[in-house]
Amino acid sequence: MTAILIAYADTGGGHRAAALAIRGAIEAQRPAASVTLVDPYATSARWPFTALSRAYPRVVERLPWCWGAGFAFTNTPRRARAAQRAAWPALRGGFTRIAAQHAPSVIVSTHPLLTAPLRRVFPRTPIIAVVTDLVTGHVSWYEPTADIIVVPTPAAREHAVQAGIEPARLLTIGVPVGAGFVAQPGERATMAAALGWSTERPTVLLAGGGEGMGPLEALAVAIDRAFLPCDIAVVCGKNSALAARLRARRWQGTVHVYDFVPNFAQLLRAASVLVTKAGPGTISEACASGCPLVLSGAIPGQEAGNVRYVTKAGAGVWAPSPLAVTAALHAWLVGRDAPGALRRAAAAALRLARPDAAAQIAAVTLQVAEADGPVTDDASAVPDDASAVPAARIVAA
Repeated sequence: MTAILIAYADTGGGHRAAALAIRGAIEAQRPAASVTLVDPYATSARWPFTALSRAYPRVVERLPWCWGAGFAFTNTPRRARAAQRAAWPALRGGFTRIAAQHAPSVIVSTHPLLTAPLRRVFPRTPIIAVVTDLVTGHVSWYEPTADIIVVPTPAAREHAVQAGIEPARLLTIGVPVGAGFVAQPGERATMAAALGWSTERPTVLLAGGGEGMGPLEALAVAIDRAFLPCDIAVVCGKNSALAARLRARRWQGTVHVYDFVPNFAQLLRAASVLVTKAGPGTISEACASGCPLVLSGAIPGQEAGNVRYVTKAGAGVWAPSPLAVTAALHAWLVGRDAPGALRRAAAAALRLARPDAAAQIAAVTLQVAEADGPVTDDASAVPDDASAVPAARIVAA
């Protein structure tokens, strides 16, 4: 049986979502494959790794300058390797246990800090690193011991080469998103009706990730007070206090409030606009859904390039305050060029989308896992990219 281990960490950036999307695509292509997901930090018994999933959203929201400074300081190959070596004594036990429990044919890593320690405990197992930062990802993504590094954009590929990765090891495919996020033509009204939303007025969706990060309350209040011709839906994630406040509030218009939702893909495919921070996973999901973006914030460092990526393509706008958000929505919903501008932004989002990324990554993973010798030049398994075949061949080198 083909055994595949997918490693992720719940520290933002859509790492878990990417892992789930890849698993779903592998199981669709090879139902008999054994696919195991593991979060090495969640199974660690050592601080600070036991607290990372809780600490990450607090740090990036409350102390973004601190996060940005740390990102910049460690964002060189030498310093990244030094940080990895310093962390290894605390990580050794957890990763050694993972190696004792699993014997995969191939490993997929969707987090930048997992590839190097995985290589320590799986010295001969092929490792595929899947980069989920669109443009300005941390240099630790580009771990030289990975056999294949899947990058989402040509810009990310350039960063990888600048970090010292041979082009032959790189595949430019995209960020993997779940099949449920892929839009179907003419479905928005049907999806809205299924949710109990208006089919006549557009709904603006506000989301801050699973933790309900960002100024969601201030944004919802500003949009409601602007008397725009739209309804509002707010996904509060695990932020139950925020959800309670929003439900208790007296609104002027129609506002739908959600806690953590298992059907975020359905909400996104029903919404006319998404207001969110510039997280790469959410951007990729919105583009696959054909939903234009109003980016209201960005984490210093890895998300800075995402803003340029979206705005340059015309798939969204940068609006780093409640006033700027309402102005952007006014232009799309009421302005002289509305609703044409909104339709063009939605079309631009679809052009950025890589809806087949998960399936392509799954095909490459299965090709590596099931190869007895050099991986074949299977053009159907990888995108039309000149670097694809060389990257696959190196697994057997």
